[in-house]
Amino acid sequence: MPAGPLLLVSNHTNALVDPLIPLIALKRRLTLTGKNVLNKNPLLALLNWGLGTIPFHRREDIGQGADPRQNVQSMRRCREILARGGAVCVFPEGISHSDLKMRPFHVGASRIALDFVHKDGNPGNLQIVPLGLLYTAKGEFRSEACVRIGQPFDAGHWVAAHPEANQEELTQEFRRRIEALTISYENRREMLIVNWANDIVASEAQMPQPLGSTPSRTMESFNRLARLQAGYRTLLADHAADIAALSERVRRYRAELKHRGINPAEVFLPMHPLRAILFLTRELELILIGAPLAFFGIINHLLPYLIVRQVAGRLSSDKDHWATNVVYPSLIIFPLFYAIQLAVAWLLLPVMWAAVYTIALPYTGYYALLYQERVGSAWRRARTFVYFLFRPQTQQWLVAEGQEILAGIQELAGHLEPESAAPPGKERP
Repeated sequence: MPAGPLLLVSNHTNALVDPLIPLIALKRRLTLTGKNVLNKNPLLALLNWGLGTIPFHRREDIGQGADPRQNVQSMRRCREILARGGAVCVFPEGISHSDLKMRPFHVGASRIALDFVHKDGNPGNLQIVPLGLLYTAKGEFRSEACVRIGQPFDAGHWVAAHPEANQEELTQEFRRRIEALTISYENRREMLIVNWANDIVASEAQMPQPLGSTPSRTMESFNRLARLQAGYRTLLADHAADIAALSERVRRYRAELKHRGINPAEVFLPMHPLRAILFLTRELELILIGAPLAFFGIINHLLPYLIVRQVAGRLSSDKDHWATNVVYPSLIIFPLFYAIQLAVAWLLLPVMWAAVYTIALPYTGYYALLYQERVGSAWRRARTFVYFLFRPQTQQWLVAEGQEILAGIQELAGHLEPESAAPPGKERP
């Protein structure tokens, strides 16, 4: 990440979770921006005060306490931070959403950059860095996230190369660069076909890895998804019939798997009895040994978990609000329950056992999450094995169909120009 004044511009799809990603991933002190109406919530107002968030007033929030005239002062504060060599993050869409593509950009970020160059003299040479924020399933608990960091560009050099450019043109430059780092869709059909194809390609027509043996491949999956989408769009012009036929085949294949509750990777599950015995032995051992710790974690965290879930359900009107309404209430509810539980433990238990309880409380809560995920994965894989054990012809057909779909994708990919070896930016999980 460049030193000196830095303006980060990013897409915005996951409400107040989005600002947390660059805060965590980037190794620089970062000043966030956000809509002023968030401060109506006392918790968010306190959090924004602690983080030094700069409020912006949107025209659509007039009547809810927004005064767009205050944006002059907000932009001045951003430029003052930049002049001191700081970093500021802006979300030009102005609102989080669950649309298939980015919404129109506001010009605030480009005004900050242009005024910093023209009015302030560009002290320290402002660098602009586009970010692409991606989530595997933002509406689900423990969704994985990835930030793709675009190539920085010098604001002063850009202005010199575009002397007649205005804030709208710089805003379009932001949009073009962020679009290269994110994944947008023309319609729902494209989204479904490309994502389903990505799941099938990810299987590589090979037996699935043992549970818990491989690290997350989130970044690899997003890069592959972007390549598949680019190929899909390119080939539609000259190979529309082939694309349509393969897309329909992918759709039917995915429908068959969903109907049977089978993951695409587990189509290629080996049916060797020794492998099955090893799998059963290993998983039962882990489940039995881990059960006491997991049970302890569950009973100590179940009530606050249910309260947070209830609060999030009541507050969330769209899936892009869900993660926010889980994360931020948790900052109050879980520490409150921890304080009550620990106070009771230290009052009622001997010192040694109270200390053990204090150490075990957060650890077993996290362990319970991992335990539930592992048990769920083991159950799904065992269920698939039993299904194929009694329906070997079904597995043979699914294997053959999956291999033919992969071959079809590879054949169509042969019509494309060789892709660049470098991805469109750095990625961080």
